[in-house]
Parts: sequence; structure tokens; C-alpha cells
Amino acid sequence: MRGLLLKFRFTEQISTSQILQIKRFYKDVKIEMAFGVVNPQNQWLIKLDGKIVKTPSKNELALPTPQLAQCIADEYNSQTEFINPITMPLMTLARNAVDIEADESMREFMEHSIISYLERDTILFREQSHSELYQIQMQKLDPQLKLFNQKFGMHLKANFGLDVEPLKQYDQIKIETILKELNSWQLVCLDSKVENLKSCILAFQIWNNHIDIQEAVKLSRIEEDYQISLNGKVDGHHDIDEDTILTNVKAAKLFAQLIQTQSITY
Repeated sequence: MRGLLLKFRFTEQISTSQILQIKRFYKDVKIEMAFGVVNPQNQWLIKLDGKIVKTPSKNELALPTPQLAQCIADEYNSQTEFINPITMPLMTLARNAVDIEADESMREFMEHSIISYLERDTILFREQSHSELYQIQMQKLDPQLKLFNQKFGMHLKANFGLDVEPLKQYDQIKIETILKELNSWQLVCLDSKVENLKSCILAFQIWNNHIDIQEAVKLSRIEEDYQISLNGKVDGHHDIDEDTILTNVKAAKLFAQLIQTQSITY
């Protein structure tokens, strides 16, 4: 399973690297409602010079709402001489959703990845007791852990150092059940938040509007920010990392809103 998951992630990286070398090859970008698609709930297509956009797995990029389609079309329109996938986060999320909807094994890989993050969640990590960092973690992270456990009926506990305790069977079953109830579009949205924050707990806290994105990013970086306070910041490195995480998590939240939005104006 781990090998297949890595293969899926590696394929995504190769695809991104290739796109970075591609010049903008289209002039006209339009969205269009189509019939006879695989999933009748996903009827909105994007066309580049009249050709339907497809995913890396050659599936048509059929989207659930016109608002999401228009936002992705805007991402295509914003490209200049070269296509930069970093500036197309909604497109990346959408193509992943389409591909895992068409391939159940890809969905299983993504679910496994999310569960793996929960087991080693940033919120569960604690420095050895009596340290200054441990006191900060207790103050800021313990309330989030308590709220998450109460919300989902779990029994997660903090880990100290490298001593990572595997998920209990009832917690494993609980998270598996929660993920199974998400559709493909919701799942890729959650996965992006988890991947960027290195925290399944914080991703769900954002999902349930218990914390805002800026706070979640700060909580995910408590250890790093603490080390920066002691040793200083590397110019041009830490700022970029934080900005990238913030941008990606904001995009995932917007994506979650767009897949639920409908309008009679289209």
C-alpha cells in the first residue's frame, strides 16, 4: 500500500514538473454545460480553444458547479507565457477529485495517507516535559486536541518525542468511517489541508469552523516558530514556506465552498 501511495504522489510530481516547461498553448477559455458525462452531477466542462480539458489520467474534467468551473477557467486565463501550476490550486484539486472518482484504488491511497497523518499528527507531538516549548504546546495544542476528541468521539493522546503510539482500533474505525462518508471532492479538499498543515486534526477544525486558517497555520508551525525565535529566520525560506501553506489551505477552503455553490444565473 505504501509503495502504491508513493507512486501516486510521484506521478503527481512528475506531471507538475512537465507542466512547468509548457508554454501557454491556448487563447480562448470557456466553460460549458455538457450532458452524457459519467457522473450526471458533474456537468460543467472547461474548454481551451474548443477542446475539453482532461486530467493526467485522461478523464474529462467534469465539474459539479459552474462557479468552480469559472474559477478554474480564471486560473487558465491568468497564465502568461508559461503555465505555472502553483498558481492553479483549484485546477489541481479538481483533477485529483475527478481521477480518484474514476479509480477507487486512488481514493484508497488518499484515505490511507490522511489516516497516516492522524497517527503522527502535529497536534499530538509534544516536546519532553518541563521545557519551554512543552508549556507552549500544552497551552495552545491541548484545547484543539480536546475539542477534536469530543467532536468525533475519539481518544487520541499526545506523543512525546519519537514515541508514536499507533491508533487504537476504535479510533482507526472512526476515522475510516468519517472518510468513507466524504465524496471525492470533499476528500481531496481535506487531503490538501492535511498535507499542508501536517495535521488531520487542524484540517477538521477548519472544516468545522472551529478555527480560522491563519490560526491553524500558526498552530501547525509552533515548533518551527519556536526554533526561529531561538536561532533566527533564514531569509527567503521560512516566509515562503508559511505563505505557500497559507495560500494552499485557503484554496482548499475556497474549493470546499465552490463545490457546494449553485446559481441559476448560469
